[in-house]
Amino acid sequence: MIEFIDFTCYYMLKKEKISVLENISLQVEEGDFFVITGPSGCGKSTMLKSILGLGGYYSGNIIVNGRSFEDISGKDNVFGYVSQEYSLYPSMTIYENIAFPLRVMHTPHEELDARVRDVAKRLKIDWLLTRKPKHLSGGQQQLVAIARALVRNPEVLLMDEPLSNIDPKLRIKIRELLREINKDYRCTVLFVTHDIPEALQLGRHIMVFGEGQIERIVTPEEFVRIYGNRDYINFFGEL
Repeated sequence: MIEFIDFTCYYMLKKEKISVLENISLQVEEGDFFVITGPSGCGKSTMLKSILGLGGYYSGNIIVNGRSFEDISGKDNVFGYVSQEYSLYPSMTIYENIAFPLRVMHTPHEELDARVRDVAKRLKIDWLLTRKPKHLSGGQQQLVAIARALVRNPEVLLMDEPLSNIDPKLRIKIRELLREINKDYRCTVLFVTHDIPEALQLGRHIMVFGEGQIERIVTPEEFVRIYGNRDYINFFGEL
C-alpha cells in the first residue's frame, strides 16, 4: 500500500516558494492499477518522482508498505520506474539491458538468467534478446524498458507516460500486456497518462489531478458517468 500523508512538494525560485503538490493525502491499495491523469503541468510526474525521493523540497510523508519513502534505498526491490524515454544502453544487447539491475545487485548467474528469460517471455520479446536497441522499434524498446523495471520483482511499478511515443495500434497491445503484468506480478502500479481511453482501459482507479490538487478518485465506470464520453482535449479544458 502507498499512502500520501499531507504531502507537499515545492521548489524555491528566487526565495519564493513554488508549490507543485499541495497537501496531498490518499491511499493506493496493494495490487491496484492506479491511473493518474490531468492536464500538462498539474504535478502528475512530480508525484511519481516524489515517491522515488526525487524533486524539490517537501513536507509530510509517503508510506510504502509500512516504510517511509526516506528509508527506502535504491538497493531495495521496492520500485521499478519506466518513463516515456527508453534510456537503453546502446552498446548492450537486449538481454544485457534487462539483466543490468540484477548484475548491479550481484544476483547469481543462474537466477539472473532465469528471471531475464521469464520476463522477456511474458512481454513477448524473448526473440529479441541477442539484438541491440538500434535494431528495435520504439514499441519494442519500451517493452525492454518495462522488462528491465520488472526483472527486479518490484513491489511498486511507477510508469510516467510510458506509451506516449508509441504507435497507437501497438499501444493497445501493450496496454493489454500491462494489465496481465499487474495481475501476474502482483505489484501495485501507478500509471501517469494524458490519454483518457488509456486511463479507462488500464485503471482500476483513476485519479483526476489539477494544479497540484486531487479533483477526485473514481473507477472507470464512475469516470464515464461523471464526465461523459468526451475527448481528452475538451475534458482537460474543463478542469
